Amino acid sequence: MGIRKYHKIMFDYIGNLILPFILILLVGCNKFTDTLPQNVKAESDYYSTATELSNALTGVYGILASTNVYGDAMWNAYSAATDESYYTNTNATGPQLMNFTSSDPTIASTWTQLYSGINRANLVLENINKPIMDSASRSVIKGQALFLRAYYYFLLVSNWGDVPMRLHSTTSPDSVSFPRTDSKIVYNQIVNDMTIADSLVQTATYYGFAGRVSKTTVEGILARVCLYRAGFPFTDDHSSWFAQSLFWSNKAINSGIHSLNPSYSQVFINHCQGIYDIKESMWEVEFYGTGNGNPYPQTGAVGVLNGISCSDLIHGVCFARISTQAKLFNSFVDNSSLTSRDTRRDWAIAPYSLKTTNGVTTRVAWPINSIYNRNDAKWRREYESGNNKQKNYSIINFPLLRFADILLMKAEAENEVNNGPNAAAYACINQVRRRAYGFPLNTANVVSDLPAGLDYAAFQQKVYDERFRELCFEALRRNDLIRWGIYIPTMKALANLVSTTASAGFQSAALAANNIQQKNVLFPIPINEMSLNPTIGQQNVGW
Repeated sequence: MGIRKYHKIMFDYIGNLILPFILILLVGCNKFTDTLPQNVKAESDYYSTATELSNALTGVYGILASTNVYGDAMWNAYSAATDESYYTNTNATGPQLMNFTSSDPTIASTWTQLYSGINRANLVLENINKPIMDSASRSVIKGQALFLRAYYYFLLVSNWGDVPMRLHSTTSPDSVSFPRTDSKIVYNQIVNDMTIADSLVQTATYYGFAGRVSKTTVEGILARVCLYRAGFPFTDDHSSWFAQSLFWSNKAINSGIHSLNPSYSQVFINHCQGIYDIKESMWEVEFYGTGNGNPYPQTGAVGVLNGISCSDLIHGVCFARISTQAKLFNSFVDNSSLTSRDTRRDWAIAPYSLKTTNGVTTRVAWPINSIYNRNDAKWRREYESGNNKQKNYSIINFPLLRFADILLMKAEAENEVNNGPNAAAYACINQVRRRAYGFPLNTANVVSDLPAGLDYAAFQQKVYDERFRELCFEALRRNDLIRWGIYIPTMKALANLVSTTASAGFQSAALAANNIQQKNVLFPIPINEMSLNPTIGQQNVGW
C-alpha cells in the first residue's frame, strides 16, 4: 500500500474525517471518496446547532459498537484466550489462539477504530462552543466527549502500552505521524479528563438507561483505571493509585443509585430483552437493527459468537466460538463435590446443549462431568427480544460496567490500602457472594460469606477468585491477570491443567496457553503504523 493511499485511509479511519457532519459517521466509518456527496456539509459549516453537536457526539459513541471494539473483538478475539475460556475454532488464527503477528487485521482495525473515536471526540471538543445553546446541555456533551476520549485511550494504553496521544483533531491527511507517549502520561491524562467529566455529566437516574455515560459510570470506570495504573507493569506509587481507586468506587457506591439485582441471571436476560436496569448494569454498548438498511443499524454479535450452540434461526443461531475451561467450572464447586450452590455457574456456563430436530429445538442436559463441551452462556438468544432474529447479528447489549464490579473493586482497594481486609471490604465481597447463592444481600450467611480473620494475601486471593466467577466472559479477565502480574504463569499452568483433565478431543482448549509468550502481555503496534509513521518509535518487545 502506497503512503498516499495509506494516509488517505488513515485520514478517514483515525477520525480526521472532515465529515463528522454526515449520518454515516455517526454509526460507522466509511472511506473517503474524492468527491464529497451533495448532502454533505463542509466541516466549517457543521456544529452550528445543538442538534448537530449532539449528533456528532453520537458518532463518538458509535465506535464502541464497531466490530473491532465491542461489536465482537473485545469480548471475542481478545478475551477468549484466558483461564476462563477457549476458542473452539481451531482452524482460526488470531489473538484468540495466540497465533498472530503485528500484521493481524483485527489488531490493526481495533487500533484504527479507537483513534477514530478519539478524533471524533476531539472534533466535538474543539467545536463545543460553536452553536448557540443552553450552557447546561453544552456541559453535558463536553463531559461525555471528554470521558469517551479518555476511555478510548484507556483501551489503547492498557493493551498496547505507550501509545501516541493526540488531544487535537487531525486536520490533514499528512498529519497522522506522531510519536508514542509514555503510558504514565497517558494515564494521567485519562484521569484528568474523566475527573472533569464527572463534574459535567448527568446522573444515571436522569437518563434512565445505560447507553449514555452518567456520573457514577465515570466514577466506576475511574476506579478501574486507577486499579490498572496501580498494577503491572508499573512499579511506582501503588498505594496512591489504590487509594484513588477506593475514592472513586466509594463515590459511585455512596450515590445510593445502584444496587445488585437479586437475580444474577436476570442481569443478562435484561441485556437480551432490551430492558435497562441501571441499578446494576450501569453502562452498556447498545445494539439494534438487523444488519441491513439505511441509516446504518448498530448490530453486534453478542449471543451469536458467544452463547449456546444452535442452528435454529427462530430460537437464535449461535456459532458458539467460546467454551469454558474446567478451571472456571470447578471454581464454583463446593467442598470438592460435583454440585454447586452458586447459581452463577449454570447461568454463565451452559448446563445444556440445544438440539434442533424437525424444526423443534430442545434442551439436552450435559452430564455433570462433561465440562469442556460447555459454551459461554451468559447471553442466550432464546431470550432475545423481537421476532426477526438474524443469523449473523443480534440486538443484545454488552455491559461495560456493572455494580458488582464496583463492589469487588472496592473490596480489592480496601485490602490494598489497609494492608488487609476491613469490615467494608468484607461487606462488598459478601454482597456479591450472597446474591450468587440466592440469599438476601444484606443479611450475614455462613454458607456464602467469607470467613472472618483472613489476612492480606488470603483476602486478595478471594477477590481474584470472586472476579473470576462473577465477571467471567465480560472482557475483563485478561487485563485483570495482566495488572496482577500473573498472566503468563496463569496461562502456562492452565496448559498443564488441560493436558491432565481434558480428553483427547478437547486438548485444543490449551492451544492459546501453549502458544503464549511473554510478548503477549501487550499487543503489537500494527505493522502499517510502524512502517508509515516514522515517529512511532520502537515496536513492543518481542514483536
